[in-house]
Amino acid sequence: MDRILPKLAEKDKIFLFLDYDGTLVPIKPTPAEARPSKKLLALISRLTQRASLKVAVISGRSLDDLFQLLPVGGLYLAGIHGVERYVPPGPPYFIPLPEKARERVAEVAVRLSQKLPSGFLLENKGIALALHYRRAAPEAVPPVKDTFRGFCRALLPCPEWHVIEGKKVIEVRPAEAGKGKVVADFLSRWPGAFPVCLGDDTTDEDAFRFVRDKGLGILVAEKPRLTAAATRLEDPASVELFLRAVLSIFN
Repeated sequence: MDRILPKLAEKDKIFLFLDYDGTLVPIKPTPAEARPSKKLLALISRLTQRASLKVAVISGRSLDDLFQLLPVGGLYLAGIHGVERYVPPGPPYFIPLPEKARERVAEVAVRLSQKLPSGFLLENKGIALALHYRRAAPEAVPPVKDTFRGFCRALLPCPEWHVIEGKKVIEVRPAEAGKGKVVADFLSRWPGAFPVCLGDDTTDEDAFRFVRDKGLGILVAEKPRLTAAATRLEDPASVELFLRAVLSIFN
């Protein structure tokens, strides 16, 4: 962090792009348990009030979920990896969806829910479907993931849909989603800003690749791994310290 901050202090405008789970807040056994502290919300609010800063949260969660978790004015939001987007003061907008997207996702959810053993959590986001297996028995995971992929091939096929994997989750989403595309969209609305992207999962890599030659990607991970990010912070606590340091630069 000591190497990053002097470079950021040289910039006139910084656009912070933050993942939610695993970056702003620690990953929990279920999504409902991962909630921001009042202290974190106050910090984000102070960041959004600085004329030289803008803040976006880009998550696999739905936009409705993000609105509830992050009731902060001036915050840019993107849900379901960019399918749903919000630029303050609104209203929300959506990327074009495959035909009968919600109906097809609902059908996969119904079929899969009939075959899930204990320990799995199926999250229907309306236009995406996530299967969490953090609490599942390890030996049960491969066959259930195969079943998930089979239903997706039949009802939500490529090229309109993509199946992606993250930390203890497998998800199907519209192919047009992607965090790199969100960063490009939001950044175009504030020309000249220096983009800084923070994320902990494979779904953040396209955002890291997008900013590699024009900004800064920061992987949030305890240990180094192959990534397009330029540097690393260890955990959400380190992210909070970083955000406080950025605030102090532009205070």
